[in-house]
Amino acid sequence: MIKTNEQKKSGNDSKGNVEGIIGISERFALLNRLITRDVNNNTNSPTFSLYTKDEISTYLSDPYRYEKQLRKAVTYIYGASSHFRRLIKYFVGLSDLAFVVSPYKIDPKSANPKSISRNYRKVLNAMSAMNVRTQFPKILTVCLREDVFYGTMWITNDNITIQQLPSDYCTISTIEGNVPNVTFDFSYFDSRSSILEFYPAEFNTKYSAYLKNRTGMRWQELDCPNSFAIKCNNDIMDYAIPPFAGILREVYDLEDYKKLKLTKTAIENYAMLVMTLGIDEDGNWTMDFDKAKEFWRNLDRVLPEEVGSVLSPMPISKISFEKSNTGDTDTISEAEQNLFTAAGVSSLLFNNSKASANALQLSIKADQAITYEIVKSIEDAVNRYIQAQSYGKNFRVTFLDCSPYNRKELGDQYLKACQFGLPFISMYAATQGMNQSEVDCMNFLENDVLGLTDRFVPLQSSSTQSGSVSHMDGNGATEEGGAPTKDIDDLTDSGEQSREDSDDW
Repeated sequence: MIKTNEQKKSGNDSKGNVEGIIGISERFALLNRLITRDVNNNTNSPTFSLYTKDEISTYLSDPYRYEKQLRKAVTYIYGASSHFRRLIKYFVGLSDLAFVVSPYKIDPKSANPKSISRNYRKVLNAMSAMNVRTQFPKILTVCLREDVFYGTMWITNDNITIQQLPSDYCTISTIEGNVPNVTFDFSYFDSRSSILEFYPAEFNTKYSAYLKNRTGMRWQELDCPNSFAIKCNNDIMDYAIPPFAGILREVYDLEDYKKLKLTKTAIENYAMLVMTLGIDEDGNWTMDFDKAKEFWRNLDRVLPEEVGSVLSPMPISKISFEKSNTGDTDTISEAEQNLFTAAGVSSLLFNNSKASANALQLSIKADQAITYEIVKSIEDAVNRYIQAQSYGKNFRVTFLDCSPYNRKELGDQYLKACQFGLPFISMYAATQGMNQSEVDCMNFLENDVLGLTDRFVPLQSSSTQSGSVSHMDGNGATEEGGAPTKDIDDLTDSGEQSREDSDDW
C-alpha cells in the first residue's frame, strides 16, 4: 500500500486503513439501497418508441451510424415480443456457468501445500462473493440482446457486486489481458450529478477532471480489472451490433400477420342482410318507398353490430377474397418458423409438432457453442481480476461447457474419468451444480459433524450381497444369484417369449 503524506507523518497506518474500509462499506451500503429514480421529482425517465419496419431496415444498412437506435429497438422488442424474449432466454439458459478453480503456473514438486491451500480458499471465497449463478446470467442477457455489457465492480470483503454501466455512454478503445476495457463518457453526469454517489469513487475523481477540461477529458478509460466489457460479436470491435438485430423485420412480419388474421376473422364474422324493393315493368316501385324505408329502419334497429342491413332496388352478389381450403396454410405458424429460422435456431425448440430428438440435440449443441463463446469471454474477465490479486496469481477459473441439456452426458464422462484415477472430481461436482467450496463443506458437514456415513446403512438386497445367494422367494433372486425376476408388465414381447421358452425347457 502507498502511504499518504499524513500517514507518513503520523505513522498511524492502521487508522487510515480502517477509515478507508469504512468508506468503502458505506458506499457499498448505498449501492445495496440504490435509488433508481425519485418519483416525486423524476426528470430522467426512459423513453421507448416502436420503430417502423422501414426504419429498422435503415438502421441495419449502417449499423455503425445507428448503433444507439438499434440498441433501443432491440430493447423495446425484448420487452414487447414474447418470441424475441424467449429466444434470448433460451440462449442464456444454454450455460450452467459451472466452474472450477485450478492451479496455474506452479511446480507441484516445489510448491508449498499450505500456501497453495490458503490462497486457494481465498480464490474460492472471491468466486462465492461474485454470486456467479445470479449475476452472470444478467451479463449474458445483455450481451445476447445488445452485443456489449459494460460493467464495474463494487468490492468488499464479503461481496462483489457488478454494476451495469449505461451503454449509450460507453465504448471500447483498448484491450488488456484479452479483455476489453471500458471508456466512459463523463458528460453523462452533467444532468445526473445526483446519482454520481451511486458509482465507485473512481467516477467522482474522473468527473472532477472532466469538469476542468470538458473537451480533452470527456472520454476517459476506467481502471481495470475492476471495470470490463464483455462483447458477443468480439470479431467486430469498432461498434456494437445486436446479435439478433437481423430478425427484427421477421418479428414485425409476425405481428403484421397476426393483425391480418384478426382482420380476416372479423370480416368473416360479419354479415349483411339485403332487403330488395322490387320494380315493375314500367319502372315503378312494387311497394310504397316510404313504407319500405320504415320496414328497413325497424329491421336495422334490432340487428347486432356484427350484422349490417341495406335497402336496394337490385340484387346484390357476394364477392369473396377468401382462400380456398385446398392447400391453405397457417401464415402465423409459417411466420413463427421463419422468425426462428432467421435467428439460426431450430423451430423444433419452440412448440413444433415435427420434433425429432436427434435433430433437436444437434441443434442445441450448435446453439450452445454461441453462448459458450460469451462465457469464455466472461472467464477472461474473471481471471484478469483474480490474477491481479496477490492470492490469485497462481490460480485460474475455468467455466465448463455444461448446460441443462448435456449435464448428464458431461457428468458421465467426468465420472468415468474419475473411475480411472484422473483428477476430475471437481469437474464432476461442478456439472452436478456443486462448486468446490460446497464439496469440501458438505463433505465436512456430513462426515465429521453429522456422521451421516455411519448412520445411514444401505438395506440388504441382491445388489449389496455376494453372488452366492441362497433361497429367495419366487419374485427374488435364484439360488445361483442374479437380479430379481421382473414382473410380467415390465417385460417386452421378446422378454415374454424368452421366459416362456425357458419355462418349457
